[in-house]
Amino acid sequence: MKKILALLSVILMIFACQEQQQTTTNKFDSFDQFLSDEVQAGRLVGAQGMVWHDGQLVYNKTYGLRDRESGDSMRGDELFFIQSMTKPIVSAALMTLYDEGRFQLDDPISQYLPEFASSVVVNDPTIGSSSGTHPAPSAMTIRQLLSHTAGMTHGIAPITYDKEIWDGILRNPNNKTLAERVTALSQKPLIFDPGHRWHYSFSPDLVGRLVEVLSGKDLSTFLQERIFTPLGMQNSGYNLSAEQQQRVMTVYAFGADSTLQRLENQPKSSGNTLYSGVNALFTTAADYLSFAGMMLNRGEWKGKRILKPETVDLMATDHTGSVKFKLDTINQYTKRSVAIVADSLGALGLEPGYGFGLGFAIMQDPAKADRTAATKGEYFWSGANSTHFLINPNKRLVAVFMTQVASVGTPNPYGFYFGNIMRSSIYKEFE
Repeated sequence: MKKILALLSVILMIFACQEQQQTTTNKFDSFDQFLSDEVQAGRLVGAQGMVWHDGQLVYNKTYGLRDRESGDSMRGDELFFIQSMTKPIVSAALMTLYDEGRFQLDDPISQYLPEFASSVVVNDPTIGSSSGTHPAPSAMTIRQLLSHTAGMTHGIAPITYDKEIWDGILRNPNNKTLAERVTALSQKPLIFDPGHRWHYSFSPDLVGRLVEVLSGKDLSTFLQERIFTPLGMQNSGYNLSAEQQQRVMTVYAFGADSTLQRLENQPKSSGNTLYSGVNALFTTAADYLSFAGMMLNRGEWKGKRILKPETVDLMATDHTGSVKFKLDTINQYTKRSVAIVADSLGALGLEPGYGFGLGFAIMQDPAKADRTAATKGEYFWSGANSTHFLINPNKRLVAVFMTQVASVGTPNPYGFYFGNIMRSSIYKEFE
């Protein structure tokens, strides 16, 4: 009997290994090679890729090290500081309240955040606030916040006024909560007239604050109750347990010699009180795949409905059609990231070929965007630590790429390279 049980155990182990091998290596050879090559070339310390296609996990692999200094290898359960990939999650959270009829997209934000009732706009962002201001010709709306067309800025563009935002908002030690940061933002001029142009911005912090005001709960609690717990995202949040902190991937940055160096100031993973809508979440690749899979399935994931199908469709629809200024020719900009470009002013605009929905960039013209392997309707975003994800409804596809290479305040020659190669390698499977 013992021999039979032992034989059965071996057989079960073989089947389990075969199932795992099928899950992690079924096609997507180019994506696999991309991850391997980047680690071997020293452009990444460690990386994880996941692909969900037509209802199945078809790829899940890790390469390299979680922490180079300790020699700790990647195991597939690492937590990543996802920076701007926080924005789509917070946008989805606000839209759950839209589903409940708590607001309309074209409501002025001052209806809920009265501190923005008398917004002004800086006259010349290349000079800064010393150039004077003028009253905003129209009120900012919730639709504009979600689509980065409200006239706000982010503090990270190579432009004089952004330096004021960086120093006055991001480096302000008095902003210990999201409410305090949003109040501070209300006291700063806008960089452009609302509705004038697409400009990458702090607006997701206002989106997160709207969640708090409308729900009566802090953003961390709301995300836990309405997004993370229903989707089974057990490793996502602003603050991590002691066990989770042991699995956080170390952030690296390119030094002057073009090699990756450990970032001196690692993200703080406990004791956080400012629950930002812009950049402050930790998560795993698997957790983010659940969120993206929910969006792919038009608001539902494994029997749990988060958003109405028509609301997901609305979020994945371009909302920039009414802006007055758009970049049209390559002579007007230089690439900064996938879909983000810097124009002649240094402002961060939307790359031609792309639109922007309610929390996501949207592929509108693959040829114009030089993404001929993609299809119209893909929506996505990325994070400043070189994390990327995409959702392609036409191909029934979700892909997640996780690593930790910083690109804010430090040079990153691969700012859009990783996202580009991720896409081209994955889409090869569908040619």
